[in-house]
Amino acid sequence: MSCPRCDAPTVAFAIPDDLRDQLPDDRPGAALCTRCLSVTPLDDPPTASPDFARVSDAFPVNDEAAVALACLLALLDSLVLYRAEIDAVAAYAETRGTDVLRTLERLAADDGVEPFLDLDRRARQLEQLI
Repeated sequence: MSCPRCDAPTVAFAIPDDLRDQLPDDRPGAALCTRCLSVTPLDDPPTASPDFARVSDAFPVNDEAAVALACLLALLDSLVLYRAEIDAVAAYAETRGTDVLRTLERLAADDGVEPFLDLDRRARQLEQLI
């Protein structure tokens, strides 16, 4: 599948039930764009572990943490609307060993991605929320 926003390749992944409740779309999977980092819901996610290294080496190596970070990216375009959900997803990622703010900073500094939103600004705003 290619990204509907920029036509770049995506990384598809299944969303754990405990994270699905935090997302605006209740589909069981999503696809993360390897270029713009937008997230698109999927009806039929793969069962294999996603290779988030295709996106950036800033992604956690722990699959659960990486999926949580991808889910967080799906929420960051609307901090006000999804404040509680962002907090829950960030806490989920952090309990799996990921420093969410540091990971966002590393993603923002990665020349291989062109995020559709300003990750530096979002990281600063997120720091005030969580």
